Amino acid sequence: MFKPVLILLYSALALIADASSRQPADWGNLIHRQESLYNTIFVYQRGSIVTLRFGRRWAVPIQSQVNLDDLREHRLEYTELSFCGLLYQPQPRRVLTLGLGGGVIPRELRRYYPEAVIDVVEIDKAIPPIARQYFGFAEDPNLRVFVEDGRMFIKKQLRLEQSPRYDLIILDAFNGDYIPFHLMTRQFLEEVRAALSPDGVVVANVFYGNLLFDAEWATFLEVFGRCQVFMGKDSGNAMLVSTGPSVRQPEAKELIDRARDLQEKRSFAFSLVSIARRLRPALRPDAQARALTDDRAPVDWLRDQQRKKPPAY
Repeated sequence: MFKPVLILLYSALALIADASSRQPADWGNLIHRQESLYNTIFVYQRGSIVTLRFGRRWAVPIQSQVNLDDLREHRLEYTELSFCGLLYQPQPRRVLTLGLGGGVIPRELRRYYPEAVIDVVEIDKAIPPIARQYFGFAEDPNLRVFVEDGRMFIKKQLRLEQSPRYDLIILDAFNGDYIPFHLMTRQFLEEVRAALSPDGVVVANVFYGNLLFDAEWATFLEVFGRCQVFMGKDSGNAMLVSTGPSVRQPEAKELIDRARDLQEKRSFAFSLVSIARRLRPALRPDAQARALTDDRAPVDWLRDQQRKKPPAY
């Protein structure tokens, strides 16, 4: 049995702070609008640039953006940041992503890891056809999209007689402006941990400007025992990274050396070394932060509480 890669795409859609202030005119013409069970979906195009948004409020950040003339270009910072998991598991063979959006992350993982099996879970059945039609996303026998709630998908996988284990998990499932609370709790992350291979890695895309960031971080620490943070430079995104028990937590210099080696082997279209340099090893969550649980997840309240001192890039 091949070795799994778990990319829990904690966001098929990610948000970027500098894009949230733009007006629709900056995104070009509206070429698709659709009311789905979960969102009002907007697709805009200006030249070769296509943009995906959810919801009617302009303050909500964009979810995905591609350049159809150059699909290798990462238009949003979070999609590059999500590749930080490869610094811990450079040879993922099975990947799980929660959230599809425009499909940038699984599409690019397929390019750099053609041998990997990639499972993508997207709760909104309206999203996969949009990703295929407008954003250059395509499935193949080893890159499949499952239309289902991410947590239920993992539960079902764990109940299989031969449950797969993933090497890389990227959690990137946003419902517009943030992550559904049931994909943030200790109980959920315990299920994620059970689906992770011993030498696998989980990457969660989050925002760092409020106390919810600290609560999410505290939850990862409680479940996995360790968690490192990569900070965005041009956005409010950060990546929480936890590993399986067989992975030794590396020092910053070691990650940079790994990034150089992997950059040479895989020829990424962006600088993996720059991503490695965004690790903040001295950063710690607020001492008062408590783990989120199924019966205690005050997400909205925590999002409204700004950090006294936002973590510096």
